[in-house]
Amino acid sequence: MYYPSNCNEIFNHDCNGCEVELGRIRSVAFVHKSYYSTLIADIENVNVWVDGRDDNKIFVYPFVNGEFSGGAAITGRGFAKAEETLMAYNFSLDFFIPNYEGNVAHWNALRGSRNYYVIFCTETKMHVTNKVCTIVPKNEIKNDLKQEVIWSCSSKWTSDSFPTIYEIADGIFECVSVPPITEGIGVMIIESTFIVG
Repeated sequence: MYYPSNCNEIFNHDCNGCEVELGRIRSVAFVHKSYYSTLIADIENVNVWVDGRDDNKIFVYPFVNGEFSGGAAITGRGFAKAEETLMAYNFSLDFFIPNYEGNVAHWNALRGSRNYYVIFCTETKMHVTNKVCTIVPKNEIKNDLKQEVIWSCSSKWTSDSFPTIYEIADGIFECVSVPPITEGIGVMIIESTFIVG
């Protein structure tokens, strides 16, 4: 009997690239699970993003400050001489959004949702997750007369794959105004001011 350590095809490692990607999460988007496959099929097409945003299936936050955990390993039982087996990762994305006023209804509607995939951007790359996340917003107020009040948000998900990386297409992560939306069955009205992208 044979217990393979990895059944995946191993792709070559690219060591010829000279470009350096700089850090900080700079933009974020939540994509509803009902629109995810449509977006993934043509993700660098700006029109697909615009259609999703106009249909309230995509929420874009073009100006954020945040970080990505890179994944905390989830391990399981090991066999033979292996003490443990890597099963998957717990990922988390934490970011701050500067637009505080007028957005309580927006974050109350998204609070605890598990219906969205999260997409986040570094300097020139867009990172796309393959599992829905749990959205945990927060509006902590410091005891500091000079500390601004802003929203923060944690997005958490579990996956056995790292986010897929794409180039950021022009015109996606920009601030625009859109009509009001209705969340759920129509019992909560979201003002247009909460969508910043």
